[in-house]
Amino acid sequence: MEYDEIDLRLRERDGQRIIEIDGYFRPHPESKTSEYRRHAIIDLTEDQAQTLYDELEECLTE
Repeated sequence: MEYDEIDLRLRERDGQRIIEIDGYFRPHPESKTSEYRRHAIIDLTEDQAQTLYDELEECLTE
């Protein structure tokens, strides 16, 4: 899925910090930005976020 915007948020759950990644998209190409729909892409623990960061960094430097 292709997103028009991506939003990152940090929250706590059961004493653990969770990184939420949400995507916003238009249901139809002609939709206005006020009609964006939110789609939760993924919730990550700090360790998972660090692993993703390391892997993305490696991919982007190749």
